[in-house]
Amino acid sequence: MALEDKAFSVLIVEGDPRDVWPYKKSLERNSRFPTHVDSARNIDEAIEKLKQDSFHLLLVDSQLQGQEGMQLFDALRETDLNIPFVLMAPVRDDRLVREAIRKGVADFIIKSESQFHELAEKLRQTYQNFYDRKVYIQPGSKIPLKSLNPNKTVSPAKYDSVPSFMIQDGLTGVYNFSYFQDRLVRECSRASRYNFPISLLLVDVDHFQSLNEKRGLAAGDALLKECAQVLFENSRLSDLVVRMEGTTFAVLLPHVGYQGAAAWAERLRRLLSEHVFLTGSEHTYLSNRNIQLTVSIGVSSFPEDQIESRIDLIEHARQALVRSKVEGRNRVICYRDLVPILKKTAPNMEVSDAKVADLQRQLSAVAERSRKAYVDATRDLILAMETKDVFTAGHSARCAKYAADTARAMGMSLDDAEIIEQAALLHDLGKIFIPDKILLKPGKLTFAEYEEMKQHPRLGYEILRPIRFLRDEADLVLRHHEWFDGKGYPDQLKGDEIPLGARVISVVDAYDTMRLAGGRYKKTMNIQEAVKELIDCSATQFDPEAVKAFVEVLLTRGELRPDEYDRELLEEKIKMANQMKGKESV
Repeated sequence: MALEDKAFSVLIVEGDPRDVWPYKKSLERNSRFPTHVDSARNIDEAIEKLKQDSFHLLLVDSQLQGQEGMQLFDALRETDLNIPFVLMAPVRDDRLVREAIRKGVADFIIKSESQFHELAEKLRQTYQNFYDRKVYIQPGSKIPLKSLNPNKTVSPAKYDSVPSFMIQDGLTGVYNFSYFQDRLVRECSRASRYNFPISLLLVDVDHFQSLNEKRGLAAGDALLKECAQVLFENSRLSDLVVRMEGTTFAVLLPHVGYQGAAAWAERLRRLLSEHVFLTGSEHTYLSNRNIQLTVSIGVSSFPEDQIESRIDLIEHARQALVRSKVEGRNRVICYRDLVPILKKTAPNMEVSDAKVADLQRQLSAVAERSRKAYVDATRDLILAMETKDVFTAGHSARCAKYAADTARAMGMSLDDAEIIEQAALLHDLGKIFIPDKILLKPGKLTFAEYEEMKQHPRLGYEILRPIRFLRDEADLVLRHHEWFDGKGYPDQLKGDEIPLGARVISVVDAYDTMRLAGGRYKKTMNIQEAVKELIDCSATQFDPEAVKAFVEVLLTRGELRPDEYDRELLEEKIKMANQMKGKESV
């Protein structure tokens, strides 16, 4: 169906007639897309207008004189009228967005002056997207997974009229983490209610950073796209393929237990290891050389694993993934096989000189081996510590990865970036001496408990300081909780008094805690919320230059879009920090 030759007609349903005028003016005076506009003040008036005349599209305010705009959508679904429905709201309301997506509205827009100059074109595109789909999906029906094509950007119409940016990963085309969270709630609820199994695979590309350094970011992005396609094409219609973060994908398998999930994971691992990625004839930046990759996979499954919430399903798979990395990569590890190991690790230790000395001897013994053996051993030690708490599993490994990328983004040498990466991996080592009753406490810590928790940077420093090749890392571990304004701990250093590496670790540590590891204390934040918090706290808690570099890393990875953070505010924070330094120097 295409637009008719007559003017494009829109019915605006707005409770306050004064608010109709700017939209009417914007639409009717647009020379490229002339539009006829009529208006209604409430649901009853809108229905009468629809009975009397035909319109190409409905533009409906979320609040209408004591009624909700979605009530009109519900009323229209009971009729034979099939018309694109665009909901508008003064601010972004996640609850409202989720409801609109679930029910199948054509689009969702935020009311603002910046919308006026492009509104006509946007509504025309929404109209075309609504009708120019190959297969029409009734609003409210299940979104078909196979309508997603990882190789190209898909029109919002292919997602049951849901705008693609809300549910689709911008780089790979598969579902994004936000949609995964919503879908996981529903799938886990169904699995529990009807007593069927559900499994999760976490798939991470091995040695991806090395490939990025050798071939460039464009090659890395292309490989991630093709990896997503392989996962997508080898999954069932009912499965959910998701890009979780960076190089990590998830595959949700409803009605599949441990045995089937492990076999499925092994099949995917083998397919990806045998797959030849991107030849030079298609991508000249790969220098006409074929590339083969390996992946590590962690598996968890309900009801065989002890899972109290959907978060457990993710965290168990994440712990299994970390273990597969520790054991050498390119392998599948099931959480159920990890449980006996976890029970033997991470003992509840009390702080004593003897135990500190014993741990120092263990790490010193590692120093006598090769650098690679040391890295593997420390990762194993960190895994043992973090598996005390499902909310922190994999935290240090993620921080290390982010810290190394941020250091390179700030122009540091490879040697300095490696030191910062190792320090980020070890930054919470001192917590191995914190009692479980404090470390695992679900609520807010008391003042005394918080003071004891604050000792972990110094404890980690005391462990690492005597080891010759870890002295630089030890200093960064000691300083990673210092604040840029001097209000941190343990020594209240400020500004440039804090080593730059410690300032970087402070940023990535806080980010990962807000995103994933903070679920113990409050609900976790999405990427945009966490970045906003970093920017808001720049020049006080965080070095704004380190925050800027980290944001650039997220942008490069495709985890954050340029319009999803306040760049101007961040630049203001940098200026503020520079002014503070200038005053101090005087």
